[in-house]
Amino acid sequence: MNYKIAQFILTPGQRNELAHEIYVAQPDANKEALAGKLFALIELEAKKADSLKIINFLINTLNHSYYQNEKMILRERVSSIKIEHIFESALAKTNKRLAEFLQSEKIKLHPGLANITIGVIYNDSLHFSNLGKNKALLLYKSKTEDSSKYKLADITEQTDKGEIKKPSSLIKLFSNVISGSLPRGGYFIFTNETFSEYLSAKQIISIVTTLPPAGAAEQIKNTLSKINAYVPFLGIIIKNTAGAEMPEIKNKEPIASTKASIENLITTEEQTEKLLTPSGLINAKRWSSFLNNLIGRFSLGRKAKASGQTFLLKDKIFSGKKANWFSPKKIFDSLKNSLGVLIGLLVYIFKILTNKEKMAESFNQLISGTVNSYQKIKASLLKSFFWFKSLNRINKILLSAFLICLIIFSSNLAWQNIKNKEIKNQAAISDLMSAIEQKQNQIDASLLYNNEAGAKKLLEEVKGLIANLPQKNQTQKDQYNIIIAKHRVQIEKISRVIRSEATLVADFINLDANASPANITLVQDKIFAADAGKKSIYSLDLKSKLATIINLTGQNISRLDFPNISDTTIAYFNANNIIIFDTKTEELSALEIDYPAKPQKIVGFKEYNNRYYLADAINGQIYRFNKSGSRLAGAVSWLNSSEDLSGVKSLDINGNVYLLRDNGEISEYSKGQKQEFSISAIEPNFSQATKLAISETQDYLYIFEPAGKRLAVFNKNGEFINQYTSDKFDNLKDFQIDETNKKIYFLNNASVYSIEAVHLNK
Repeated sequence: MNYKIAQFILTPGQRNELAHEIYVAQPDANKEALAGKLFALIELEAKKADSLKIINFLINTLNHSYYQNEKMILRERVSSIKIEHIFESALAKTNKRLAEFLQSEKIKLHPGLANITIGVIYNDSLHFSNLGKNKALLLYKSKTEDSSKYKLADITEQTDKGEIKKPSSLIKLFSNVISGSLPRGGYFIFTNETFSEYLSAKQIISIVTTLPPAGAAEQIKNTLSKINAYVPFLGIIIKNTAGAEMPEIKNKEPIASTKASIENLITTEEQTEKLLTPSGLINAKRWSSFLNNLIGRFSLGRKAKASGQTFLLKDKIFSGKKANWFSPKKIFDSLKNSLGVLIGLLVYIFKILTNKEKMAESFNQLISGTVNSYQKIKASLLKSFFWFKSLNRINKILLSAFLICLIIFSSNLAWQNIKNKEIKNQAAISDLMSAIEQKQNQIDASLLYNNEAGAKKLLEEVKGLIANLPQKNQTQKDQYNIIIAKHRVQIEKISRVIRSEATLVADFINLDANASPANITLVQDKIFAADAGKKSIYSLDLKSKLATIINLTGQNISRLDFPNISDTTIAYFNANNIIIFDTKTEELSALEIDYPAKPQKIVGFKEYNNRYYLADAINGQIYRFNKSGSRLAGAVSWLNSSEDLSGVKSLDINGNVYLLRDNGEISEYSKGQKQEFSISAIEPNFSQATKLAISETQDYLYIFEPAGKRLAVFNKNGEFINQYTSDKFDNLKDFQIDETNKKIYFLNNASVYSIEAVHLNK
């Protein structure tokens, strides 16, 4: 590798409360070539035992999180994965695990008493994160007259310049990563705070640049050991050895003028600024320069001025942070410059379009250039042809053979590149498949131990990985289908889906080819299906499986909605009245409704304790009626205040009134006042729920969603239990629960299906 690392640590003889450690990873050659070398410089002020625990935990966790990172496995095949991304991921995992470790060990660590530097060196790139007062010193060769002289810069001082430090959080100790290139022949020194207080910059430069890193570390220890200090000294020296073996070729350069010297200093400042800029930081200076050049090109009344440029040399040429770009002056200047660019551009385009001579000249130049290019190509081809024709026969054969071999060689090379690329793609796909399979196995394990939260998190990760699976050929499509099938099964397990084999009980198409019932009602051992379009009710005897049709006469029927059972009668909501159907005599009667307001839109109807409740979406009210002869009269606004009932789809009563909205939300009301009530989350969420049913004898409530082909079961506290579906459902309309015989009946198209009510067996 193109770097050398040495470390030094000097502990005072007197008792010291500081615990300190230097760690430099020693990976094997292959791992180092792939991931570089990890290092850490740690200094903690806490209880000795706690400090040692924290230091050991940090080193072990960091080493495992970096070298065993899942991205590192893919790095050999996927070149787009960068070291800095893996390093940032390792820091994030270390942050999280450290917080958990401190909590489990009941250790209190104040961030202000911790000085920690963690970094990785890979080829010429250096990435590190710093917490506390540790120093990061850069030694680089000056590009002025004496190019052999070294300069020293404190990176931590420059990156923290102008920034008010905020106290770190124990949950996120390492929040910023500084990335950059280590100059060839340059040095980086990471030390604790006391090191630079006892050795001057001149001494540091002299020792480090004169001796190799290991010798420099020993020399520093010898020098510091002569100082009667009561503090520890520790540090890491990194040298970039790239190009060190190559002899330097010195070209004699003219003596630099003052202007050239200033330009060299500015160049050094720009290069060093690139090194010190943290990864991901927007280079505002480059964009500002681009905008200024653009403004100068298109600005109105632009004049070429030859004037000297004035430079302000700073005390230090390094800068880590830029001035605030969101100040009022900056915003105003940006708007003014943008407006100037826009106006200048419009004027420039206008001048071009209105200047016919210039347009004609540009057009002629374009045509002339095209013709000239064509003539040159034609002449070259003719010249090559006549040259080839002038060759003797042997030379023609040899040249032709050479060209054929060149074509074959190029074709083979291109084909080999395609094959290599395909091999890499197959390896990447194989790794992706392995990762998906591993996570799906983890989901099965989580479900086995009832860890639904962990399983849901893993399912989201698998969903993202599946999205990256290719489906270009049949093999890939088959693999995708296998994985997606298992993924759906796992989703259903987490969602507590019971996929039943529905049994066909009856098909009313056999009674009427155009039968289209809208709902079903279970009365004793019979199912009645109402078909307002055919003005009929279909009767199904569940014992004999005999189905009959009952034609309704004597009433003007346009709707037969919201069926309510009362003993042996069924009450249906019609357009302007209530239709009463007697299941014993099969006779009809009607109750007229004295509405208190018009217009109205009835979205729910329920009979309870000989009173009738109608939910009106337009007026935002639930009206309660009493039966008076053949009318529903004495309407009372049951809600204390109007409510938004625009999304309400169903109403049910069990003492309190419940309203179901299409998104699955249930509102509970008692004595006209809204109560606190909610149901558990369900996967997938409701979007088109249509019916709510509350059991009179059991602790269950049911939400029906035909579009989702499911019936969801909750207890009366709103806790989710399970949900039913079947592959035979394609146009669900209604359902009924037979709690006595533990069956659920569904109306699908014009057919009635039954399934076992598994939740009633618990």
